[in-house]
Amino acid sequence: MRPSARTRRRTARGAAVAAVALVAGVLPGTGSQAQDSEATVRAAFTCAFPTGTQRVAAEISATFPASGTPGSPLRVSGLDVETVLSAKTLAEILPAGTTDVASEATLTVRVAQGTSDAEARWDGLKAPSTPVWDAADLTLAHRGEVPPVTVEHAGKVTFIVGALDLDLAPQGEPSAGPSTLPAKAPPAARCTPADERSPVLATVPVGDQEGSPRPSASPTPTGSAAPPGRDEGGQGDEDGRSARREAGIDVGDDPLPPAKPCESERPTAELDRSKLPEPPPGVTMVKLAGTHWCTVPVAVANVLKLRGGMAINDPADGATTANLLINVESGSNGTYNQTRSVGEVTLPDASATFLDFDLMPVTAKIEFTGTPMTIVTEQRGNTLPNYATIFMSQTLRMHDVAVNGTPLPVGPHCRTEKPVDIELHGVGPDEYHVFKGGVLRAELDIPAFTGCGTGGEDLDRLFTASISGSGNYMKLIQGKPCLMRPGGLGCALPPEVPELPR
Repeated sequence: MRPSARTRRRTARGAAVAAVALVAGVLPGTGSQAQDSEATVRAAFTCAFPTGTQRVAAEISATFPASGTPGSPLRVSGLDVETVLSAKTLAEILPAGTTDVASEATLTVRVAQGTSDAEARWDGLKAPSTPVWDAADLTLAHRGEVPPVTVEHAGKVTFIVGALDLDLAPQGEPSAGPSTLPAKAPPAARCTPADERSPVLATVPVGDQEGSPRPSASPTPTGSAAPPGRDEGGQGDEDGRSARREAGIDVGDDPLPPAKPCESERPTAELDRSKLPEPPPGVTMVKLAGTHWCTVPVAVANVLKLRGGMAINDPADGATTANLLINVESGSNGTYNQTRSVGEVTLPDASATFLDFDLMPVTAKIEFTGTPMTIVTEQRGNTLPNYATIFMSQTLRMHDVAVNGTPLPVGPHCRTEKPVDIELHGVGPDEYHVFKGGVLRAELDIPAFTGCGTGGEDLDRLFTASISGSGNYMKLIQGKPCLMRPGGLGCALPPEVPELPR
């Protein structure tokens, strides 16, 4: 009987594999290599959605190396986090008219070796848009790449499932009317393992070439461990640490530190009506209660005379949050839509470096005293982009000034003689959306400085000549905001902390 084409291909492929294995076995010093192994574990999570707590089932799988060497990366591939949302849960968390749901997830994994451990955050796991059917459960398959793990010492390395963050993106049929901002927040949840002891995903021996990853099908006394943030007795860490590098364990790039806490009270600021665009005839702006959100804005201001950038609200230092009240006024006539929002933020001091008249390096701290933000979004037509504008002003005060490392007394009142007017612009929906965050830009005029100097010495001219003027540029990135739940519950997920703009 003549073999089929499929059989011939399979036989040829098998012969090629055998030949490669034979060559590998006879080459000096090569030795045999154990195969990587896929580990799979099922876990139950308790998820805090804005509408309440729900139980979510998940299946987590990934491919782990059979063994490792101290100082060499352990590469985890093929991460797949499948979450199952019950029909009952979907009915409670999804807005009416939802036809499809996409999702992004972050899985926290505790990497333990002996008495040491570190916390890895495997983020950016994306699930494609998946249809939602009436009275049916929904399975979302999140996939993505994760950074390698490196340990300095020999010993078994255990990967333990921790918290799971879900950020759902419901989609519905487009309406025939004008686009408006969503009235309901996209569902997001912080999920924690439902069982006291978290399931073990895999164990990889390092420095010992025997063994392979051992998947744990369910949390059992031998296949489970205390979740991240708990010791083996289930008690929380006293110092609350969530280290990425700890005692010889490196789980990837250091993450940005969490932002400062969100304000629990709604903003009380009023719109700056001098900045509000006049709507077209026939459009009446209606006052609304607004919804309470929290977000993280970070920025770089390129000051022309400094020939460099100044980081504002640097996320590496633990950025402060902005307190938003979105959609406090709205108006539409079918071809035009305008929404108005307010925000409050107290920016931390920034650091600046420049050269004086003698080309000596001058360093200084800059304090910001600002007004509330007035945020306006406009759309003309149903298919045209949204245009967002954020109005605010900031007075700059210089302090802790040093010339070539030597302190320079400037007094407590060295500031711009008037506020810097800031008008940030963003275009949506792809580049910026108040509910999704994104990039905004502004050109700045920095006023002259006044009140600088002590003991009769006038330093106004130095700072005015070195910093003040036009041609300055600001690029701001607003992270994805989180919805503040009533009753002091805060956000279900913390606000996104973006990196500084480039």
